[in-house]
Parts: sequence; structure tokens; C-alpha cells
Amino acid sequence: MENNFEILERTKDDVQIIEIKGELDAFVAPKIKETLSKLIENEVNKYIIDFKGLIHINSLAMGILRGKLQVVREMGGDIKIINLNKHIQTIFETIGLDEIFEIYKNEEEALKSFK
Repeated sequence: MENNFEILERTKDDVQIIEIKGELDAFVAPKIKETLSKLIENEVNKYIIDFKGLIHINSLAMGILRGKLQVVREMGGDIKIINLNKHIQTIFETIGLDEIFEIYKNEEEALKSFK
């Protein structure tokens, strides 16, 4: 089974923006963990994760994001989520991640929230 999963990284001001495309399942969840771990090691503590191209997310990936959120907040930073489609938003609401993460409609709103 082929998964067209992709992680794109860029920085705007002092915020790391991570675009996730495809299916974030058990096979590729370790890639997002590795990406965030490397950035955290470099003391990056402000993130926007863009789910515009995300098709599916599983529980392992959600657990990784939740764990990294805790680490980043302990560093005085935050992880903001943007561009949730209806399917992913329903998943976030069902398990309560919408109460843990700050969720914004777009990058501009999320960037403003860091100021």
C-alpha cells in the first residue's frame, strides 16, 4: 500500500511551519515524531502544523502530537494547528484534541496568535 505522505518545513519569523500531506498513519507517524524531535533539540519552540493536505490521521500520530505539545509548552512555546478539514476536525473533537491544541483557520491567524 503506497502512501503519498510528505512533510514540508519552512520558517516564517521565528515560527516553524510544518505542512503535512497525505495519510498520517502508523507507518509514517514516526517521521513526524523525528521531525519534531530534531527541531525541539535545536530549541525551536513555536510551531504551526498545517493539515491542509492531510487526508487521514491515526491515534498513534495524535499521541505523538500531544506528547510533543507538552514538551514544547514546557519550553515556553506552543504548537498551533491550521487548515483542518471536516473529517480531521471531527476526529480532533471526538477525542478532545480541539480542547488541547489551539486551532486556527489559516496561517495568518496562527502567526498573529504568537505575537
